[in-house]
Amino acid sequence: MRTNLRITAAATTALVAALSLSACGSDSGSKSSDKAAASPSVSASAPAPAATGGASVGTARGSDGSGGTTGAKPAHSTDKHPSKKPSSGSGSGSGKAVTCTGSNIKLTATPVARPINHVLLTATNTGKTTCYAYDAPAVKFSNAQSPVPVDKDTIPQAVVTLAPGESAYAMVRTQGEPDGTDPYMTSQVVVYFRGSVGMESTGRSAYASLSKPVGVVDAQAMATYWQTSVSPIESW
Repeated sequence: MRTNLRITAAATTALVAALSLSACGSDSGSKSSDKAAASPSVSASAPAPAATGGASVGTARGSDGSGGTTGAKPAHSTDKHPSKKPSSGSGSGSGKAVTCTGSNIKLTATPVARPINHVLLTATNTGKTTCYAYDAPAVKFSNAQSPVPVDKDTIPQAVVTLAPGESAYAMVRTQGEPDGTDPYMTSQVVVYFRGSVGMESTGRSAYASLSKPVGVVDAQAMATYWQTSVSPIESW
């Protein structure tokens, strides 16, 4: 009887041990599987994003060898660069505009066939800066005591502005209808330039020699205002 109880107890103990070992093995395997699922392998890692706008991913290095910025620059970059301003005096000479005077003007005087007894004055800007030909030229022939009068009907709509190389024009009548006064002959004319205020002359004067002598009657002589072209005064 005692022997049977011992065998039974031993068998029971062996069965409990076997069940315990089985349970432990099952729990260990489950934990190992969970751990493996939570840690992806290297082969399962996400691929690196493609470079944007031709830039390579990673650290870019400047052309001077210095370290650049990390990562690719997005194609929709909003970097703004200030627009280039045109170089000073583009198309109109450099610097601030000045008054046209004998210092920056080349003057020519040409007798014209029609109208008769008229001389065309051409003032060309020889400077590097735009200049303003204000009002009308103050014209004097030879021994005249004062400049010839100006025809106010020829006032232009705006001040004549000359870029380097451009010219202004004025017509001068040397004499009118014969009235018994004998004209004097001259082959030279002098022009004084006016400033922005009033009709007083300013700066250096300019001289021009005529291709042939002309007859002048001071009391009948008259000049036009400066023009941007010959058209408004060619039949004056």
